[in-house]
Amino acid sequence: MAIFSDKVISFLVTVFFISITSCQEKGKLYDEGEQVLQKNINAENENIIFHGRIDFSNPQLPKLFWPGSGFTLWFEGTSIEVVLDDLEGDNYYNAIIDDDFNSRITIDCIKGTKSYVISKNLTPGVHKLQLLRKTDSTSPQTIFKGINISQRGEIIPPQEEQPELKIEFYGDSITSGHGNLDETRENNDDKSTWDNYQSYASMIARELNADLRCISMSGIGVMVSWYPLIMPQVYDRINPNSDFPKNDFTQWQPDIVVINLLQNDDWLINRLSPTPNTKERKKRYANFVQSIRDKYEYATIFCVLGNMNITRQDSPWPEVVQAAVDSLNDSNLFFTTMPYKNTGGHPTVSEHRQMADILIPFIQSKI
Repeated sequence: MAIFSDKVISFLVTVFFISITSCQEKGKLYDEGEQVLQKNINAENENIIFHGRIDFSNPQLPKLFWPGSGFTLWFEGTSIEVVLDDLEGDNYYNAIIDDDFNSRITIDCIKGTKSYVISKNLTPGVHKLQLLRKTDSTSPQTIFKGINISQRGEIIPPQEEQPELKIEFYGDSITSGHGNLDETRENNDDKSTWDNYQSYASMIARELNADLRCISMSGIGVMVSWYPLIMPQVYDRINPNSDFPKNDFTQWQPDIVVINLLQNDDWLINRLSPTPNTKERKKRYANFVQSIRDKYEYATIFCVLGNMNITRQDSPWPEVVQAAVDSLNDSNLFFTTMPYKNTGGHPTVSEHRQMADILIPFIQSKI
């Protein structure tokens, strides 16, 4: 009995000292900046600034569909994770710390819910995080399920003035940034090569210091698309693949709208029966532009074409769009084209840069 008691006492003493040592070690590691995460700061936090057209039907679980959609927040802490639930695992996101795009983290979503580590070893202090969708609405939704942050960290109020100017784009693969990272021009359909942040639309928004919304889908047209939906059916949706909920246009009114469509119509128009003639094409395009004007009474609207083969030398589309714009007799509506890039595949980042350099001064001259 005495021997048993000695063993028990010895065991308890050993466990006690192990526990003390472990606690001391953990305390030491934490003091040196070990990342102990707390779970979870949800999307209703008032200091999170959202970008893009987002489904907030459940405020704690917003759904992201459109390219460039996401959020910006500032936090104090040394580590941070983002929790995403991607419907199919098809989406990619840029996670940018402290505006350092060159050191960005690319999130390659898996199907289902996952916590994605953005950083584990930040210096103590205030940091900025932007999470922005690279892929467009041809991939299904991602649900934002919140932030995990270091135990003593916190999300703090915005540390910068937010843009007053608002700009919205309606477009197709060009505006989305389809394949713009593919310098080989051979793997455009690999969604890892899509990056809306490096599209002409995002470049323009940043240089004008404007809040951006991109309502764009690869393959979509005004009269015909590579799938049943066309832009006049989609432009007022939050979820492009569902007629409800509708977007509440009164909640966010852009100062500038850019419409860059018809490239897919150019490729596919002859599949329609009967094939729309020039007069019908002008009418259909003008009707769509008018639908945008009806939502945004005071916006300056820019109809643009380019830079794929829709602006080739013999293209009939510039004449169609010019006639449509003229027919609307709208003093706050303008039209311009971007030169035909005359290269294979979708425009690369450098070709997006060329488009931005053309459109920025044109927009500035009109507003």
